This record gives sequence, structure tokens and C-alpha cells, in this order.
Amino acid sequence: MAMKPVSTSVWIGELTLDKLQHEMHVSENELAYLQQLVNLRSKKRQIQSPKDAGYARPSVIIDNFLYHGELKHAENKYLLNGLNIGHIINVSDCPLQQDILDHFNVLWINLDDAFGVDISQYFETTNEFLNICKKKDEKVLVHCQMGISRSSTIVLAYLLKYHYDSLANAYDYLVERRRFAAPNHSFFLQLIRYERKLYEKPDVNKPPTIDKK
Repeated sequence: MAMKPVSTSVWIGELTLDKLQHEMHVSENELAYLQQLVNLRSKKRQIQSPKDAGYARPSVIIDNFLYHGELKHAENKYLLNGLNIGHIINVSDCPLQQDILDHFNVLWINLDDAFGVDISQYFETTNEFLNICKKKDEKVLVHCQMGISRSSTIVLAYLLKYHYDSLANAYDYLVERRRFAAPNHSFFLQLIRYERKLYEKPDVNKPPTIDKK
């Protein structure tokens, strides 16, 4: 059955839509949910001040525990020590310097920020890593190259499993703390399916309303 035409003028390009439909077999309900998430991001960026950008330090996602940043943060030993961060999840194709590896507990998820890359295969690994850090009351930095797509996906997977029962609510929370958090469309779709798996939802029949916790 052919999918109904979707307007691509605002939130998604025709090429991306074609890939979602033919490579990832996105359903109409999943596509509607994805559009809600992208619209939420645009709305948050409009109402937040530009001064929130230009992160000299990683964003604090959960006080005294979870930080979200970029490569430059992970390579700054003085910054990490100053924040008392002892653990790092590197979600990029760039290995960290040996000096960082020698002094911090690093989990490296080596992957590209590209359409169709299977990032969901690492969700349980990164969630377990983060949960162990949380139980020990120890701080962790999750980063990728720019702190936009790959690292945001990993942070959202954690929030979804341990703190929120919907991706929409988790993303609303994250964007308030890191305004440029923006998984690519295929990563978002994998998160939508992860939500369905976690909460045994047969389908994303209706995008949930966004309620803050």
C-alpha cells in the first residue's frame, strides 16, 4: 500500500523522506511522530535565546551526573577534572587522545553520523554504562563530534529507558537543556522504535502530548 503524500516544504526533504520510506520502511504513524519531534525542536530554538549557544562547557542534563557535550570537551582534561567527570561515552568516529584514555574511563562507540547507521544496537550497552555511573554517584560526559546528533541519540535512549515513558517528553526535556540536540531522522526513527519496544506499544498510533516532568 502506497504511503500518502507528505508535505516536505517545512520539516523534511524529499530525499530523506524517500530513504525513510524505502530503506527503513517508516509507517505513517512513525512519520507523524517524527514530524512532531522535529517541530518541537524548531519551536524550542525559536523561543530560546541565541546566548544559550556556543557551549564553552558541556550541558548539564541531570545535575551531578549526566553531561552532554562535544569532542572539545572530552579532550579538555582540565575541564573534565574541574567538573569532577570520571567517565566518558565517545559516540563518534574520532578516537580520544591517549592522555584522556589514561586518566578517564572511556566507552567508545565508533560510528558515523549518517543515515541508516544502526545506532540502536548500542542502546543497551550505553544505558548500562550510564546506569552503573549513576548508581556509583559518579559523573559522565556523553559526546560526539559536535554534540548534536549521535550523542543526543544516546542521551535520549537513556532518558527514555530510565526517566520518561515517551520520546516526545524525553526530547522536550533534553532540548530545554541543550537547544541544539538534534538526532538525524534515521536516529530519531530508531528511538521511536526503541520506545515502542520498551513499553510494548504495538504502534505509535498517536503522537503523545508533551507534558513536562
